Amino acid sequence: MTHILFADSSHPKPYDFDDLVAHAMGGTESSLLRTAKILNDHNHQVTIFQQHRTQTTQQHGITFIGPNDLSGLDQPEHVIILRKFPQLLVFQQQFPEAKLHLWIHTFKNWEYVLKRSIRLKQPWQLITNSKTHASHCDKILNRSLLGKIYNLFKAPVPIKTCYNPIPKPEIPNAKPPRDLNKLLFLSAPNKGLKQVLKTFQQINRHLKDLTLYIANPGYREDHPEDIPNVHYLGALPPEEVKHHIATSLCVFYPQNTFAETFGLIYAEANALGTPVLAHDIGAAREILHPNNPLIDAEDNYQITKTLVNWQRALPEVNYREEFNDKAVYRQWKSALGFS
Repeated sequence: MTHILFADSSHPKPYDFDDLVAHAMGGTESSLLRTAKILNDHNHQVTIFQQHRTQTTQQHGITFIGPNDLSGLDQPEHVIILRKFPQLLVFQQQFPEAKLHLWIHTFKNWEYVLKRSIRLKQPWQLITNSKTHASHCDKILNRSLLGKIYNLFKAPVPIKTCYNPIPKPEIPNAKPPRDLNKLLFLSAPNKGLKQVLKTFQQINRHLKDLTLYIANPGYREDHPEDIPNVHYLGALPPEEVKHHIATSLCVFYPQNTFAETFGLIYAEANALGTPVLAHDIGAAREILHPNNPLIDAEDNYQITKTLVNWQRALPEVNYREEFNDKAVYRQWKSALGFS
């Protein structure tokens, strides 16, 4: 049995599977929990370290620990660190025999290649959550001018891709009615909301019956603006989010300022048969269903025309098996080198 330690040193509060069911949660945290369960279900010992956890607990065979428990932990074979490169040094000192992996969920600027100047006693591996993301990281770390210089005296950084798991939804025989004038924004405010609101106001002048509903995953504060036909839902538990997706014309995401490395909302919306009106940025083309067309976020005429066409007939989108538990386990099995 392989012991795998996930380390989250940045989230400001502890979280577990109860929170995943009952509360709004960021995509990174929900993906960690689902991935940990997949690995545990395949007979691996999984521990999740959270910096702000004070009480040890166990759920689904997975042990959740805090800083006080780290020194007494059995040596893991793999340590998968979330987000923070400096934590590689910390966990290398704590577990010198473990294989180190850095799992990131954001695109990085060119300065990220400077991380390669930090000396680690053993090799480390980068894990990304889409092929688009992996290609971008490889360009920065290994194929940029500075990256090529590092390659002269250091081995290139290995980069693997493991998709975020998406549970396959149960589609009821009696589907809830879809409101063809209801648009839905389901991302954090920093992910292009300002542009989305501006675009909505402009197209709402022509399509006057449209309404925009805005939900927040809960990890960033928003400051609602009083805009006609815009309704703020706040942070919603998952079942309410699914209901809003299933009853909307589309997820309304016409912005080109924030690139998603995966975009859970792309996959989750399509899985419920709802298209996403999105720009070709980040991993949108890779993650969205092939039948889900992309738009130019700065072309209001195209956006308006697309919405009108979708009110007449929605594109047929559905769940993609690339994101199911079996497929995701195969990716992690390859990334971690399991036989």
